[in-house]
Amino acid sequence: MTWNDFAGGRAVDPATFVAAAGTLLESAVAAAGGGEATRAYFIAGLTASLSVSGPYATLRLDAGLADQDVRNELRENAVAVSEVILDLVRSTPGTGAPGPRDIHSSCVGYAWIPPVVERLIGGPGLHAARNLYNEWLWQLVLLRDALIPFTDPSRVRVLADADGLTRLQDARDWFTVQVMTRRIAHAAIVRFAAEAVTGGHAEGAYGFQHGGAVVLPPVAFDGELLGPAYLLSRREGTLVPEDTAYFVQGPEDGEPASTLSSPARAVGDVEVVSLTDQLVPGPPGPGATRTLSLVVGFDGHEWTADLGRALRGHRYATRPAASADSPAAATMIDAWSGCAVLRQDGEVAVPEGGVIPTGGQRALTLALLGRLRPGNVVLYTGQEVGGQRILLDIRS
Repeated sequence: MTWNDFAGGRAVDPATFVAAAGTLLESAVAAAGGGEATRAYFIAGLTASLSVSGPYATLRLDAGLADQDVRNELRENAVAVSEVILDLVRSTPGTGAPGPRDIHSSCVGYAWIPPVVERLIGGPGLHAARNLYNEWLWQLVLLRDALIPFTDPSRVRVLADADGLTRLQDARDWFTVQVMTRRIAHAAIVRFAAEAVTGGHAEGAYGFQHGGAVVLPPVAFDGELLGPAYLLSRREGTLVPEDTAYFVQGPEDGEPASTLSSPARAVGDVEVVSLTDQLVPGPPGPGATRTLSLVVGFDGHEWTADLGRALRGHRYATRPAASADSPAAATMIDAWSGCAVLRQDGEVAVPEGGVIPTGGQRALTLALLGRLRPGNVVLYTGQEVGGQRILLDIRS
């Protein structure tokens, strides 16, 4: 007897998956002798396993290179995703349907908290209870990890089959090695997210489309400029006709960056224009890949920036902490018009120490990040900034 109806492969949301896995929990509780206390201890064991620190954690995110913004984003989101799953487990009533009496479960070596050990090791005839609990724990750890890349986990649909999410075992092992042992590349996060949702991936992708929804970093939609740079958001709708497509950065121009040579002006003299923006796909590429261009329009003209390069610039930009009593460091610095930057061909080098007002316009700022040479760019909000930097003034 199986614990789900996912045979053949189905896209399921977390609530559906947790409800199905609840059959394993109820069967494990019954096989261990029943009782609300047993159920509570099993859920406590799951809570410990979903922690990002401590001896029972299945994914440690409290160690490694602590100064990485990406690690902080993943850790905070892992905690949030775990709470979503635990809330679903606690609030989802049992189906009442008979579950499997035993199951073959992968021995993944997760540590059990002492009360769980007492109930599963403390007497004869508990082999089935151990298998059922272990499988329930394993499936929900896989679900948690599959959802870590997403800012909106409740809306994500993961590809499950008759074995739940066991198909993700190798991809999950690869992902955890990236997360726990080295600097975490954005492409690694997107790769694992794509494996969870589409069952495949494309090397170097920064987003994808599948099942009538587009997955990209939130700033590519309408997210805040100072919001997550490494996580992904899901939006209903499509950009390309293919059901599944992976979005990759366009080829580099191969030309040296042009230097912005228009006369500098005082900050207050720079007018920030209103603009329109849209994402425009390029032609199909190998391996179901596509490029995307961010097209911004103003003054009756349109200019483009490769979205992949823009998102790369967004990840690389410095975000120093703002201070309410810090002097406005850019008030006496020369300024360049953001429109002048976009009018240049290809990559643009702006003299360091300059400021580019954007009026808080997300699309303009993102387009500029796609045109400016990466590095030494600050998303400026009025704080004191040391050194010669290019300041993208994102205050509205």
